[in-house]
Amino acid sequence: MKKELIRVLQIGMHDEIGGVETYLMNYYRNIDRKRIQFDFINPYESLCFEDEIKKLGGKVYKIPNFKKNPIGFYNELKKIIKENNYKIVHINMLSAANILPVIAAKKCKVKHIILHSHNNDTPNGVLRKIMHLINKRILNKDGTDFFACSELAGNWLYDNKKDFIVINNAIDISKFRPNKKIRNIKRKELGVEEKFVIGHVGRFSYQKNHEFLIDVFYELQKENDNIVLLLIGTGELVDNIKSKVNSLKISDKVIFLGTTNKVNDYFNAMDLFVLPSRFEGLGIVAIEAQATNVKTILADTVPNVAKVVESTEFLSITNSKKWVQNINEIINNKSKKDSNFKIPKEYDIKYASKELERIYEKMY
Repeated sequence: MKKELIRVLQIGMHDEIGGVETYLMNYYRNIDRKRIQFDFINPYESLCFEDEIKKLGGKVYKIPNFKKNPIGFYNELKKIIKENNYKIVHINMLSAANILPVIAAKKCKVKHIILHSHNNDTPNGVLRKIMHLINKRILNKDGTDFFACSELAGNWLYDNKKDFIVINNAIDISKFRPNKKIRNIKRKELGVEEKFVIGHVGRFSYQKNHEFLIDVFYELQKENDNIVLLLIGTGELVDNIKSKVNSLKISDKVIFLGTTNKVNDYFNAMDLFVLPSRFEGLGIVAIEAQATNVKTILADTVPNVAKVVESTEFLSITNSKKWVQNINEIINNKSKKDSNFKIPKEYDIKYASKELERIYEKMY
């Protein structure tokens, strides 16, 4: 007898690519879609990866934006859940500021309401922080299953009151490998063949701490004329950062690449990857950089499990001089990459996707 297709309603995909979007698509591309299908809620003009989602067999439901029309968002979400009889609703969360999906799923008597923590601190904004603190009680009461991208992210959202499953932000390791040919092509495209390239991938937001990175790079370029900073991403603060770069008169040394679906190629172009975030649930880009065997420095606010290669360092974002000192040493010593590096299987999407499949199947 043929098994019933398991349809999981995924909530939390945004209109611009970030860690949650990368996580969702990595798993969606690799699960057995003949057995499990993902459907998505879209409260934006268009959803990130919307065309690909539809090609892979997923449904995308357009509903009102929760900030502009919370009542419409709530009512439409309830309607979608009821009409399609979803037994699993998977809510991907950066904070507890918006718990309307949790309330809607509870009202519809969904059997499995999965809460999934992707952060270890609240994104910037006083109102968001207040709502997060108020809503966490409802969150922990109405959720039925609890996931997190790391122990730190789980303990933060669930206040150490819930048992939760860590779902690793796994990647397609086959796409993130050192490749000298691609390195030469991308460095030539960028015009940085003879430069030392410091790279960063992340949304231009308070969390990612670009101001700190620019300050560190400004000091570095005083002593190193042969370095450039490659910034990949977009976001609400990109114009602020561009203004800061212009005011420091270093615009000729900073490349704003924008978004790209070939970020794996650009990791090959880098000599050093840095992630000075104020907070991170895990930092999937750190795993990607290390899988490409790029020397990596992480803020000490990033969970320890993000270190999967021995040479990766953690530095405090309260000490910019230490960042300058360490990066200078890397530039001058041209430190060798790990020749025997290996990414743990838990971060290999081919392995991790099967683990998630088994979890969904047990729920159904």
